[in-house]
Amino acid sequence: MFVVLKLEEEYGIRIVKQVKVRDVYKIFTRNHGVLCLKSYHISESEMVFITEVFTHLAAHEFVHCPRILLTVAQLPWITRDGIHYMLTNWVIGEHPEFKRREHFKKGIHLLARFHTVAQGLSASHIPERIRYNSLRALITSYRGKLGEYQRMGRMIALCDEALDQLHHSAVIKAIAHEQAAVAFVHGDYNYPNLVLDTSKSMHMIDFDNTSLNARMQDFSHILHRNLPWRGRETLRYIEYYDHMRSLSKEDLHLLHTLLLVPYPIIRAVRRNKSMKHAQRRLPTTKQIKDYKKELKQLL
Repeated sequence: MFVVLKLEEEYGIRIVKQVKVRDVYKIFTRNHGVLCLKSYHISESEMVFITEVFTHLAAHEFVHCPRILLTVAQLPWITRDGIHYMLTNWVIGEHPEFKRREHFKKGIHLLARFHTVAQGLSASHIPERIRYNSLRALITSYRGKLGEYQRMGRMIALCDEALDQLHHSAVIKAIAHEQAAVAFVHGDYNYPNLVLDTSKSMHMIDFDNTSLNARMQDFSHILHRNLPWRGRETLRYIEYYDHMRSLSKEDLHLLHTLLLVPYPIIRAVRRNKSMKHAQRRLPTTKQIKDYKKELKQLL
């Protein structure tokens, strides 16, 4: 592993200790505090994109995301054997527990703050990272995956309804607005990629999946992951977000479309391919009916 090769020379740091934590290394130094060494198995152009996202956030004084440590030669990353390595600060703290209401509210609050500055990106337009118009293909792929299982008719019907909604003028306008604003997303916004520091301030980490995309993708993801089929609670947290970053009528139409997608079931299928496991996660007919009725309030 590269951690033993010339990091001190490349970065002008003095390493005291290094510890592997999941897919990164926690680097303790004498002169630069605690750092995070992360490897990236992606193209150089995508590394440029991620770097430009960090640079944009720093320029807009968004301090709740990683800060890149430049090399002695003022480079944002180094490459060895086709693998890219980046050093950033390590946020000392713990992951939030979204079952705790105060932690979940912090997560929604931070997301609204992030989305306020997640636009106007002067970045290289890397094809792999431009995803404004990928929603139809994504939902269609979900529909295909569900079709491999029995008793998924109601879930497939939800996918079909979401696909129909993509034709709505308000949804089309919302996506066009995001593209014109050069909006971007975190791409995997949930508690494993958030850290509460020692002062209980929340920070975002792991921008591997960041892309040029509609910001409601981030919002629907965290709502799906933590409030599956719970329409009333979902509406309350949408209202909470709206207090901090106002949502347009078009935003709400797009969010409604995204929330129709049965992502909780898709995720269950992906995580455990057992048919019985997936079917145990299925909502009842009444749950789906109530959920859809409650979500209509967004419109």
